[in-house]
Amino acid sequence: MPIKRINPVRSVLAPVLSGCLLVVLVAMGDLNPSPPQNVDSYFEDVAHAIDKMPYRIGHWTGSDLDSAPPQVESMLKPNRILHRGYVNDRASERVRLVIVHCPDVRDMRGHYPPNCYPATGWMPVDHRTLSVPFPDGPEDISVYSFSRSGERGTTQIVTVAVFFAMPGTDREVYADLSSVRRASENRRRNLLGSAQLQIIFDGVRSDEAIIEVVKTFAPALEPVIQTVAEGLE
Repeated sequence: MPIKRINPVRSVLAPVLSGCLLVVLVAMGDLNPSPPQNVDSYFEDVAHAIDKMPYRIGHWTGSDLDSAPPQVESMLKPNRILHRGYVNDRASERVRLVIVHCPDVRDMRGHYPPNCYPATGWMPVDHRTLSVPFPDGPEDISVYSFSRSGERGTTQIVTVAVFFAMPGTDREVYADLSSVRRASENRRRNLLGSAQLQIIFDGVRSDEAIIEVVKTFAPALEPVIQTVAEGLE
């Protein structure tokens, strides 16, 4: 009976390669990791930071608006939603601030402007990326414009400035959802969720006007961004 020969190189490499693959998978978070310790406490900290958003920001005075409809909350499964209107005392201008934090990054898709506005009858008009000064340096944000027909043949236009904050070893801000998805490919990180922050303008706004408003709000938003970042500390 012939003797089966065992390749000594293969016999050594097989467990080594398996071990290396295991290490890589663990590092990538692809073995269904459990949620990080104290994740519930972390979510409470993020919710508290959102709740502490000031009602007075520069010359802007805020008032709470209606909360999201039940179907929206059911879709987003949010940890916290803030919906607030701000009026500029000097310029008679108004904006809306929306902050949504979801424990699962995937739930952000339904609230993302390129998805949610067309789904409710708005037509995309424009999209651009702007660099805005924040307390810790410039950050890119996305700006979307949408239009729809109003009463008596009028056209309504809305402009949305949006960006995301994610957990990280340092504060991490992203301009679009595709960047958030790439950043959350590590499943352990994905279990910590993300925050989406929107400033919504009525009508068309110049780049300079949008940058000025976001720059004014940025210091007040910074505690939320920093608290979200602390999830991976």
